This record gives sequence, structure tokens and C-alpha cells, in this order.
Amino acid sequence: MLSPLLEWLREQTAGWRPSVVGVFREDALHEWPLIASSASDLRRQLTEHGHLLPLPSEPAALANVMEIELRQHLAEAAALTPGAEVAAGTERSYPDLELSGDAFGGGFRAVDIKCARRKISPSGRTPTTLSNRIALYTGNTYFLWPQLKFGGIMRPFEQYEELISIVVIYTYRPELPQRIADVQVVVHETWRLASRGRASATREYIGSVRQIEQLLAGTGDFETADDFYAYWRHSTRNWKKSPEAEKLLRQALGRRSPPPA
Repeated sequence: MLSPLLEWLREQTAGWRPSVVGVFREDALHEWPLIASSASDLRRQLTEHGHLLPLPSEPAALANVMEIELRQHLAEAAALTPGAEVAAGTERSYPDLELSGDAFGGGFRAVDIKCARRKISPSGRTPTTLSNRIALYTGNTYFLWPQLKFGGIMRPFEQYEELISIVVIYTYRPELPQRIADVQVVVHETWRLASRGRASATREYIGSVRQIEQLLAGTGDFETADDFYAYWRHSTRNWKKSPEAEKLLRQALGRRSPPPA
């Protein structure tokens, strides 16, 4: 049975597609006023007059554009949902959205938005994998020490009643001004997307599976959430030490120590 939040998120993202199609350039030479009969007509005119430039092609920048729009879409939907409360994170924090309120069963619930590019083979066959694993969590900070309040997370990790990831899967089309095609949106509990591999060789990120079928079905490398947490929290010997974690741990130990006699 789906949780109220998971069901709500799937309803809100069903059929969602990014509508950001370019970067607006203010300077352009043409006659004013510029009058358009529809959104598509406005786009055409802005492009022809040089107001609308293509979106960036760099994966992180393109993903950021999509994440901002989807975050705004969900925040607006939450504002119209009785009993729902929403707080937005920053572009560098976890999670992207924090949802709470009676509509979702109370407590705080983390929703993180990820964008994933399909891997296109030279032969042009239908893509079956992602170009890269998705980074799900930072393994050596808030995930490893869920009771601590780190700077990049809205509250201690253990205080979240539910942890959900929204993944926007897309095909990169460099010839299109929007660069994005064939969008699929997947919503699952985050542990269901996880693999036993890291998302980066140089960063301490827990990675997702790369097979698109597994992402769509939510059938990652772990049978249960307990299996997932046991595997990744017991692999601490492989994590680099986090200076912030050590500082927070020393502070926590200092608070618990009895005062000197």
C-alpha cells in the first residue's frame, strides 16, 4: 500500500514535463510592442528575434534547470493541498523539499529530485541504462551519523519519517534548444533505487542502479530497507573521514561529559 505522500507525488508528477525551453536574453533588435497569440507563438518570436538562447548542455547545469522547475511545481501543488505544508531547500542542501502536515500523516518527510541522462549507444539502439549512477545520499556525513545536524541538511536525517526520490529520466538532444526529450518521471522510496556501488570514484556518494528498468520498477540491489542501511552503514571503513562529522561528534561528546569537579 502506498503512503499518502508517495501517492500524492506520483499524482503530481504524472505527465510532468519541463517547460523551460531556453535562456532569456534581454537585448535584441526588433520593433516594440511584441504581440503573441499563444505560448508557442511567443517562443517562436523570442527565438527569431534573438531573445531566447538554448539551455546549457552541461549535465549538471541542465539538471539544475529541471530540478528548479519541478520543485516549484510541487511547492505550488502543496500550497493548494489541504493539510499540506512544504519547505524548500537550497540548490546545495538535502532534501530539495521537506513536506509535512496532516495530509501526509504528520512528521517531516524528505523529497529529493534527481535528473538522469540515458546512455546513448553509438549504434543508436534503444537506451537501457543511465550515463551515470545517481547520487542518492552523502555517505560519510548525515547518512552515516543520522542523529547529527549537518550544515547541508534541513534537520538530522533520523528525524525524517519518509525518504523519497523523484528521478527525471531524459534523453539528451543537443540539436534541440531545450536539449531534453523523452522525459519519464519515477517516484520511489530512495532505498529502492540504491545499488551497492558508489556514484563517484572521488566523492562519498551512495549510487543508484543504472538499469532503467530497475529504476522504473523500484527494484534496486536491496530486498528491504534494513538490508540497504545495514550494507551502507557497515561499509564505513571505505568512507573518507568527514571533518564536519568529527567536529559535530566532539561537540556532542562535550555536551554529555560531566562538568569538572
